[in-house]
Amino acid sequence: MKILGEGTAFSLARMAFASFALLTLAGCAGGLPDIHSISALSIGESGSDKPKGDGPVSLADLIQPGSLDDIAIGKANAPVTIVQYVSLNCETCGKFQSHTLPKLKKAYIDKGKARLVFREFPEDNASTTAALAVRCVGEKEYLKAMENVLTHQKEWAGPEAKADALYKLVKHGGLKRDKFDACLADKTVGDGLKSEKERAAGFGVTVSPTFFVNGKKLAGAVSYEEMQGVVEAAFTATQSPAAAAAKPKA
Repeated sequence: MKILGEGTAFSLARMAFASFALLTLAGCAGGLPDIHSISALSIGESGSDKPKGDGPVSLADLIQPGSLDDIAIGKANAPVTIVQYVSLNCETCGKFQSHTLPKLKKAYIDKGKARLVFREFPEDNASTTAALAVRCVGEKEYLKAMENVLTHQKEWAGPEAKADALYKLVKHGGLKRDKFDACLADKTVGDGLKSEKERAAGFGVTVSPTFFVNGKKLAGAVSYEEMQGVVEAAFTATQSPAAAAAKPKA
């Protein structure tokens, strides 16, 4: 049996630790509060080693209808479109919902400058069940249900979602328990979530939350100030007559 020298063993240990760190980054950004743009990370120096799909994405492609209906707030003809991919058990997504979104809504969405489109990006079994639960309530109650689920994650989240706790968070619109249970088992919605996640991967989405501001990608723990700067730049860029004419219709 060949015995490794101290230098070789140390090198292997460093490689193993680096691999573990990279795998950790692939999960929900909720555990990475200091990472503001996962899309800026690269592995190695050559172009072939860099993450794919991290450049700007066509807004026309982003707003095309998918397998599931989009839920959005703000005017359909707003000059700035923000598409958010969210995993409902992601801590960072919960913080965005409670801390950043109210400021963004007041400054841009309520004033007709921006529109925010929500899309589910479930990263495990629990977040998939939560996405199904929120889809059970219908478009009218969707936003309230999503807010409840995001801001009460400790009540339902775990290796598997707690269905009883989720039901309490989404039943405010009069949803009956038998319909809720049937909805969770609905293969059509489940297949739609899977299809939408595959589509998101084509846009370079690997973590939640991920945002596209008129096609510009931001991912991870994006502060209001960072989002504000990108939204302002996108809004300014749309104010020329040529840019306004070229904006795709929703």
